[in-house]
Amino acid sequence: MISVQNLRLQLNGSKYLIGIAIALFVMGCTPKVRVLRGSGSSEPPKAETPAEKDKAEETAAEAEKVDVKNIALLLPFELDKANLHAPSAEDIKRSALALDFYQGFKLGLDELAAQGVNFKVNVLDTRDDAGENARIAKLEEVQNAALIVGPVYPKEIQVFGFNAALSDALQISPLAASMPSEFNLPNLVTITAPITAHVRALAAHIARQYQTGDVILLYNTQDAASRQFLSPLKVEIQRVKKNAKVVEVQDEESLESSIHLSGKNLVVLGTANKYQISPVLAHLHKLQDELSYRINLFGHPNWSKLAFEENDGLQAFQTAITTSYYINAQEPDVRKFDQLYRQEFGIVPTEFAYKGYDAARYFGGLLAKYGAGYKEHIVQEEYAGLHNAFKFEYNPSWGYVNNAIAILQYRGGNFQPVD
Repeated sequence: MISVQNLRLQLNGSKYLIGIAIALFVMGCTPKVRVLRGSGSSEPPKAETPAEKDKAEETAAEAEKVDVKNIALLLPFELDKANLHAPSAEDIKRSALALDFYQGFKLGLDELAAQGVNFKVNVLDTRDDAGENARIAKLEEVQNAALIVGPVYPKEIQVFGFNAALSDALQISPLAASMPSEFNLPNLVTITAPITAHVRALAAHIARQYQTGDVILLYNTQDAASRQFLSPLKVEIQRVKKNAKVVEVQDEESLESSIHLSGKNLVVLGTANKYQISPVLAHLHKLQDELSYRINLFGHPNWSKLAFEENDGLQAFQTAITTSYYINAQEPDVRKFDQLYRQEFGIVPTEFAYKGYDAARYFGGLLAKYGAGYKEHIVQEEYAGLHNAFKFEYNPSWGYVNNAIAILQYRGGNFQPVD
């Protein structure tokens, strides 16, 4: 059973958006529950009949007799910013991320609830506002929760975590790619693997490819992505492969003076800017095709989000990148989820819907299996989901960090997992 107890959303926004949100939150919930209106509501709550009141009290009494897993779900719907009289595409877009994540999260909990687990989910609108997060952090629904999922944006994570001062419950950061050390919250769980995890995984992969006579060329285009990625990568490569020859280059001239005819040239291009990538690729093709240099290329993790074309020639370099997520549309479990999602909500799932589903299945599953002591098992329990894999390490200063990273290689027009 899933009981959605409270929807603390300002009702001075778009009725259309509110209608969507409320419909999605209560859809499929058993038993049906009241949606409590926020303190800023301009509309009075609907009066209950005596029969409805008795039913609600009976439901609450029954819930107290069973083991209920309390979850607080904090997402930036931002319905307070919507236009009441003329809802715009921007109003809908603003709430899309939160709704998509919620819908995936709901389906994940539905599957667990079908196995006899009882969840009570309090959904709160963080509004992408620091002050609202400070207020929410003190609410009874948050302080009594065994699991808190959200907020999602870095500034919200920091403010909420500081004000909530959690001692037992964990705060799940479901989407932010920020370094966990930025927050220093010991009860924080960072799902999106930080850049340091990518660096370690790529360094280990390159070290396995490296042989005597090869050279590792770190191509730094001097932008922020290159600096953030390549500096720690050099340190990590030299740590795991002490005899590796590592050379830093920054333009065509320094590349040509450092490249080797004997052995492989393992080139790491640190930028995620397509306009900077394209001329470097053209130069690498010239070196390989016309001058017979052997080149293997490695890119920034964000290359998975870029649109590469056939004439970019990534496949010729056996180009590889790291990733913390991947969707295989042909997997039976993915196809099953896609079909169910379309049936339930009438749209195709987005990246955030997959993330919501995986978060619900993993953390809801831990809560169902271990109860209040679930956090003692996070480091031991790994997970391979539809979109994410989870492999957590614990640091007493900044909590639990996901280090599950896969290697993708470009072939057949897209990046695919290395077999």
